[in-house]
Amino acid sequence: NDGNYGAVAHSSGIVVANEQALDDDVWADFDSEGEFEAIDYANENWWAVESLEGNLSIYEFTENLESHNSNQLPISLPSTILSIDLQVEDYLYLSIEGLLSVERYVSNNLSTNATYVAWQTGDYWPNTVETALAGNESCNGDTVLESIELGNWCTYDQGLLRYSESGVETIRLPVLSSAGGFGELPQLFLAFGGGDSPITVDDGNVAVSNRLSLLNMDIGLSNIWVKGLIPYAFGNDSALRLTNDGEYSELAGLESLADLDDVVLGFVSLDYGEKLSAAGEDERSIIILAGGDLDSNDESTINQAISNLTNWFDERSGSDDINLQFTAVKVEAAKTAAQSSGVISGMFLVFGTFTIAAGVLLVLTIVLMLAESRRSELGVMRAIGITRSDARALAVMEGVVIAAIAGIIGALIGLLLAMGISAGFSSIFASAGSDLFTFSWEFTSLFAGWAWGFLLAMLTLWATALWTSRLNIVAALRGGMVRVQSGLPWPLLLVQFCTLAGAVLALLILVLLGFDSGFAYLLWSMGGVFVIVTVTPIFTWELPIMLRNRGAVWDKLARNASRNSFAWLGSLLLVWTILLAGIDPIRNDMTPDELSFILLGLVEVFAGVMVLTSLAPMLVSRLGRSRFLTKRMGPTVPVALAHPLASPVRTAVVMAMFSITVFSVVVLSGYTEQFDNYSSSFVEETEGEFELMLTSSRSRPIELGGDPSQWNLNSSLIDDIDATGLVYRSEAFLEDSNEERMPYVLRGFDEGFANHGGLPLFEWDSQFGSTEKEVWDTVRNRQDLVLLDASFGLELSTDGTGLSTLSFSIGDSIFLIDLSNPGNKRIVTVAGFLEQSSYLFSPGVWLSGDVVQDQFDGRLTRMYVSLSDSATPSKDFDDSGISTFSATGKPADVRIAAAQLAEELEEEMNSEGVTISVISDDVMLIQSLVIAILGIFEAYLALGLIVGIGGIGVVTVRSVSERRKTIGILRALGYRKSMVMLSFLIEVSWVAVLGIINGVLIAIGFHRALYVAFWQEQGAAFTLPWNTILMIVLGGWLLVMLATAAPIRRATKVPPSAALRES
Repeated sequence: NDGNYGAVAHSSGIVVANEQALDDDVWADFDSEGEFEAIDYANENWWAVESLEGNLSIYEFTENLESHNSNQLPISLPSTILSIDLQVEDYLYLSIEGLLSVERYVSNNLSTNATYVAWQTGDYWPNTVETALAGNESCNGDTVLESIELGNWCTYDQGLLRYSESGVETIRLPVLSSAGGFGELPQLFLAFGGGDSPITVDDGNVAVSNRLSLLNMDIGLSNIWVKGLIPYAFGNDSALRLTNDGEYSELAGLESLADLDDVVLGFVSLDYGEKLSAAGEDERSIIILAGGDLDSNDESTINQAISNLTNWFDERSGSDDINLQFTAVKVEAAKTAAQSSGVISGMFLVFGTFTIAAGVLLVLTIVLMLAESRRSELGVMRAIGITRSDARALAVMEGVVIAAIAGIIGALIGLLLAMGISAGFSSIFASAGSDLFTFSWEFTSLFAGWAWGFLLAMLTLWATALWTSRLNIVAALRGGMVRVQSGLPWPLLLVQFCTLAGAVLALLILVLLGFDSGFAYLLWSMGGVFVIVTVTPIFTWELPIMLRNRGAVWDKLARNASRNSFAWLGSLLLVWTILLAGIDPIRNDMTPDELSFILLGLVEVFAGVMVLTSLAPMLVSRLGRSRFLTKRMGPTVPVALAHPLASPVRTAVVMAMFSITVFSVVVLSGYTEQFDNYSSSFVEETEGEFELMLTSSRSRPIELGGDPSQWNLNSSLIDDIDATGLVYRSEAFLEDSNEERMPYVLRGFDEGFANHGGLPLFEWDSQFGSTEKEVWDTVRNRQDLVLLDASFGLELSTDGTGLSTLSFSIGDSIFLIDLSNPGNKRIVTVAGFLEQSSYLFSPGVWLSGDVVQDQFDGRLTRMYVSLSDSATPSKDFDDSGISTFSATGKPADVRIAAAQLAEELEEEMNSEGVTISVISDDVMLIQSLVIAILGIFEAYLALGLIVGIGGIGVVTVRSVSERRKTIGILRALGYRKSMVMLSFLIEVSWVAVLGIINGVLIAIGFHRALYVAFWQEQGAAFTLPWNTILMIVLGGWLLVMLATAAPIRRATKVPPSAALRES
């Protein structure tokens, strides 16, 4: 029809092309179960012959193949058919060629219902007019197509070529070519290397085959763009530019490759061969060995050489050669479990350090009280010849017996406590579906606990005995208060010497390791602490002592040297560790770790104790002179506070005991409060506007579409589903600009996911949208953009490194590289980051689902489901236990309806390997697990308070027994029982409350430092655990009152005559 149409009959149908519809790949087509053998055109219709299961059928088609008629031909066929030809004029002319003959048939009319008769010799048969086809001299004359728009094409021996008057413009080679003796092979580029390589090609060049000679390329000037088949199959359509280096057939030594000339296009360098084949570095397809014994004329020598080579390769070949890896699953699981248990044990050890410190201080307090009560007896023993070492030995021997027995009791109590903690963990993890948490213990652990406790107690006893044994014998025999040494005490000089050495050592290590090392913060902070401890006594203690004779001012400073030193030391340490921590430019460039915070916390606690114990006398003197108190309480207040002020060391130790335990509990409670505040937005960040998530594995992907009506689910809530989001999963290597790689998850989302708002974003490039939904739509429609989870932008608070191996910023480029085919790559740009909890619940590189599906073989492993705000559950649905919190402002009915839909989906899809979960429940479960575990640690630390409360009870008991004479004198002077009770209540409250308040205040400052270091950059608001603080202050004071009630009551019963009996 004027040359506008052309038809091709092929093995499974017919394709019609229209020269007027150049933009259509296929203008019309028809698919068939049979094989079309021939086609012709007449009277504006296509006529074709189809063979199917040994029968022939005749078809009549309209020009566009939209309608047709057909009928089976009543013709017997030969057993073997070589060809079938159909020609149409006024009748149908059919020719069937068999092995030995050609049968011809003619129809009686032009229709599919026509009958056929055998053609007789002499009858009319259409003749094919052979016309000389115009074309290029390189054409073989089989087919020529001349078109103004498409150009001039013709066939030649190697394929197709396009030509013009000036010559050949381009050629088209078949995908597969036949090579003699090798069968059909794809078009190949070969790359050789090695010392005996027959050809050497530089990078970027190609030695071409003679088949490309028609292109008339200039050596060194013409370029060829080549795409590798394997990378192209995985979506990488980038091409390599190669420069023509001449024909390889002209090179000597390559004559043996003449048989492969039909499939070899040329030779390239090894590096370019690796790129075109998507091979790894130094990966080779064939290694050719020649020379040496292999060229011997002795066949046995050749066979021996081959055997030696085979054995050599066998010895070096292993599972890595075929990328096979073996993993001892149970062993690795056991190691992982041991590491997890070790982390929990380490946390208990770290937190238990504060309780241990409180216990040490309690032991120290008791030993000091015993030494004070036995000072006269010890003085008598020293007077009759007992040496200091003997006195120390007596104290240590007494402690050995008590510590050994107490250690055994403590180990058994600790075992019971561990059993209770284990039960707590078991209950917590049971809520997460894990019931394998069991309690177990070993005798070695029990013995180790006893041994360490015993050694620590003995070390404390020995150090205390070393101090108490240095008493003045005359002063001890006389009794009364111990006079303070007027000169410089040698322990002060020893402490200064040690801290000076510590400061120098810390700074030297800091210089050696560098200011960016992981220990830099610890070394700089502790170096400052050591400097303060070294320098401050010089001005507050040593100079006043040396200059006390220069005037009354220096004499007064000398008398109060110890108090002033502790006051200045505590104040300067608090300024250095808390106030200057946020403005110190050196510390601002360093990253603190857990050990730094632990040591600085202890320093801050003791600094607070030093400030309180040194400033307390001035406060007491003001209180004692206060008319408001003296009118109402008489001398009770100054008398009550006189004893703790007369024993400043003992008072400081008791305060420190309370401060340490309160400090640890408040800090951990603050951390829990901060995590609860920080994680409160996790639900919204994880679910967005969706409520349910369906998950499966890549091996068994979800087989559901985005239309819920097609799910065949019997549920009243199907109509309430207002959106579904499909997410496809794959894995790929991520490569940054420094060519560093890491494997990670790719998540491709569909249009439904993006249109429903996707997931909340933390930050994005504003050029891609002003709202989160616009950004998700833009990333969905563009295949060069990605959104990353927060792990690529967050940093660890311990050392400042990223949570992920690689770190990216908005606008950075990332190479996505297929795990199984390194040649399959894609360059993408970071458009934004998901919210900060995304690395926990939605990790991955989020991009268009088309890219993940088509290029990286993504499988549907996630489906998000959203219910409308008007969704309501069925009346008969049991909603007990369903969380209906409105974390994202969603109505309670929607939460309950989501839970009902999840149950209904589980019944239908669990057998298909699909897990259905309510997103908010999963997030809240993990959050509650963390908070519950931190709660266990809080309860564990609260044991320190029990130690402190028990300690002050012991101190009170000892105080009452030591001060019977003093109480008797007070009673004889007119003190009533109520005044004695009030005095002891004030004394106990003074020590306990000051210790508690000190611990609380230091903990608040420490908690603020933790917030700045860990939470502030995460966007969390600063919060304080006010409930815990109030409970500790009030509850701690009440428990102290209960613990000391019995000894105080006993003190009120001391009669005035006790003063005479004690004399």
